Amino acid sequence: MRGVLAAALLLAGSSALSARVPAPVPASDLMIRQASPGIEWRWRMAPETATQQALLRSMRTEALGEAAKARRAAAKDLASAQAAGFPFRPYETINDWTLAADTPRLLSLALETWSHTGGAHGNTGFAVRIWDKTARRSIGIDALFTDWPRARKLIEPQYCRMLAEEQRRRRGEPTGGAFDACPSLAEQPILPWAGLGQVASQYRVLLGPYVAGPYSEGSYLVTVPWPDGIETLVKPEYRADLFGPAR
Repeated sequence: MRGVLAAALLLAGSSALSARVPAPVPASDLMIRQASPGIEWRWRMAPETATQQALLRSMRTEALGEAAKARRAAAKDLASAQAAGFPFRPYETINDWTLAADTPRLLSLALETWSHTGGAHGNTGFAVRIWDKTARRSIGIDALFTDWPRARKLIEPQYCRMLAEEQRRRRGEPTGGAFDACPSLAEQPILPWAGLGQVASQYRVLLGPYVAGPYSEGSYLVTVPWPDGIETLVKPEYRADLFGPAR
């Protein structure tokens, strides 16, 4: 009887554990690679998303839709070039999602996209995804704050100052051109940044070519600590993620 009871308890414990632990995600779910005569299209996802399977499924579905759209556009352009007797260089797109922060409640991801669609050179773009693990949904940077406009007023001068320093390092003194102005923070991808740490004690603004400088200067990735005074504007449920446990 004791043996039967022990076996039943072991089975029940195993069942409870399997209910709590998500099934392993195949490595192939973190990659998409599609090729056709008109385009080679690739997508890579940060491995940490395997712990958030609802997020991974959603982003993979989005990526497959984008790949299909890109294939149709490339096929149309290829057919037009062939009909006109023009040479056609196959298009190429690479989408690379990397980890920006993995805190107790937040998973912060940055997308760098490189795409070449027949111009003189390819171009780079950025996007972000912030996932609330507890709520199981994507949120914007504004959702971390009780008053995002006030928080942005604290963040923007600091970001502009750091960007200007990097611009001077790359190009020397200001030239008086259009790229000397600080691009509005409201129009840029921005996300919490932890690097290898467990607290997203910084934020990062992602600026592609032509946003803060000419193509020759490349992208600007501006990483800045949260400014003094902003902690009181962070919602209580996110403060430990940005500033660590309360002392």
